[in-house]
Amino acid sequence: MPQHRAPVIESLRLSFSYGYKGSVTREDIRMWVAIAVTRFLRELSLDLTFEVNPTKLPSSLYTCKSLVILELEEGILVDVPRTTCLPSLKTLLLQGVTYADQKSLHRLLSSCPVLEDLFVKHNGCESEHLETFSVIVPSLQRLTLKICRGSFFKALVMNTPSLKYFKFTDYTCEHHDFSDTDIDFDFDYNGYSFYSDDMPKLEEMEVDSTYLDTENFVSLITHVKRLSLCLPDQAENEKALYREGIVFSQLRRLKLCSCTINWSKLLVRLLKDSPNLQELEIHLDGAHTNICEDPPVCWENELACVPDCLLSSLQTFKWTRIYGSQKEVDLVKYVLRNARCLKTATILFRSISYSALEEDELEMVIQDLSLSSRGSKDVKLVFV
Repeated sequence: MPQHRAPVIESLRLSFSYGYKGSVTREDIRMWVAIAVTRFLRELSLDLTFEVNPTKLPSSLYTCKSLVILELEEGILVDVPRTTCLPSLKTLLLQGVTYADQKSLHRLLSSCPVLEDLFVKHNGCESEHLETFSVIVPSLQRLTLKICRGSFFKALVMNTPSLKYFKFTDYTCEHHDFSDTDIDFDFDYNGYSFYSDDMPKLEEMEVDSTYLDTENFVSLITHVKRLSLCLPDQAENEKALYREGIVFSQLRRLKLCSCTINWSKLLVRLLKDSPNLQELEIHLDGAHTNICEDPPVCWENELACVPDCLLSSLQTFKWTRIYGSQKEVDLVKYVLRNARCLKTATILFRSISYSALEEDELEMVIQDLSLSSRGSKDVKLVFV
């Protein structure tokens, strides 16, 4: 790199998946990055996976005026100086990095006035310095957060008025081994606080959370057009829902995971409150198949009248990984019977080894559904 005489280095990608090898040192990494920054660098991607001691990058990186894309993965210490400015940065990826202090991430995000796409994933103990995770970026349009929770994580704070797409996942850190650290982890999974200003431009949201404050989140996403949800179980049904009066007038596509006990009650509420829904998908996430072996479907008493979306707008219905219980079959029949604008209904049963049905019973269920009444003459029923 020191002998590289080109006046411009458009892109620099360094990946050491199993730590540094040969004669490469941390000083080499820092030197290469520092040189690239002086050559009008536009894209930097660093992956130091499995490097035990994180590498601190040169401070000049955080004042690079030409940088547009920055990707930092594993084995990197994000130590942001007080004087920081990345005026051209539009895409930022931070995966498994270590933060020098509570303010490092905040300073980094604050220095990106035109940032549009942000991806952040926490893996275990690096989250100890982020008790409050703040995303305050007025220009941000796409945000993906994957947060490993423990007793150190207390709050998520957002101020992203330009956000159009938001994907949020949280998970426990129980699978991480902290035996080599000096940190005494006392895992507490009782939840965390969530604060956010309105996101009026938000069009699509994906949420997979076992700790989320359902009502708080739902009240902020009434503008979305596409929504994917996997939300927590609650001991009492009403806690898994949200307050009355919220209407998703813009919602066109809903995807709901059926892994939790009260998913069908949430489904009924969303159907009632989404008068213009056009696409509905019920699915069981592959990673959640063992969470609830046979999720009950409790919806009969929740529907005093047919939801407006079934009568006037729903065109596509899909249910994947269905167990085949009678209540599930009855729910499918209800949709088929009342969805007057339905064009396509696709049903995918779980494999026989995981299904509640034997092969001959499955054939009978398929025949029963095939002969069931339809609210739409044009609906095409497909079994996969």
